Amino acid sequence: MKFVFVLVSIIGLTLFSEPLLSKDQWVLQIPNGQKNSCSNCHISSAGGGSRNVFGKTVENSISGGKVRWDKVFNIDSDGDGFTNGEELQDPDGQWSIGKANPGVSTLVTKPWDPNSKPTVSSVENNFVNSNSIIYPTPSKGIVNLSYISNYPESSQLEVFNSNGNLLISERVESKFGENKYSIDLNNQSLNSGIYYLVLRNKYFNIRKRIVFSK
Repeated sequence: MKFVFVLVSIIGLTLFSEPLLSKDQWVLQIPNGQKNSCSNCHISSAGGGSRNVFGKTVENSISGGKVRWDKVFNIDSDGDGFTNGEELQDPDGQWSIGKANPGVSTLVTKPWDPNSKPTVSSVENNFVNSNSIIYPTPSKGIVNLSYISNYPESSQLEVFNSNGNLLISERVESKFGENKYSIDLNNQSLNSGIYYLVLRNKYFNIRKRIVFSK
């Protein structure tokens, strides 16, 4: 009788603790997993049961009881044109278990729902800013901005002083692929100092610091 009681107790503890363990174990193994909790991987928001398309991707990546985010981030599980990493604010797959959540939680979308997509601007903005450079630094006059864009789009190029006053404003065309623009600060009668170059359109906003030394 004592054996039966112990066995029933063990089974009961296993059944009741599994959902809690599952939630703690899996939700924290994807970036920003707490945002949608069990809905990240399961059709039922309560967890358990059938998995959605992202959940199946996650399941197929598990190795040694851990989610291999490096195997998941670059897949577009729901087929909406955005990778799982882009939807969970880690487009480059730099996040790993135990790290702080990347990106901005309010921009997290659902990698299992094709109707839930990140704004193009948030994805493109991160891409362009990580693939842009301003040179030389410091500059004695000619300042070059080089960047890569995934969209051809008319853009506004502006230069501000450290007080936020607009000094230069030009309309330029951003093309697909590599772009390069040059500005001659010597033509603007500017003093040596710190300035800021901003290039903006509906897809991205680049902001770079200029050190001008005559």
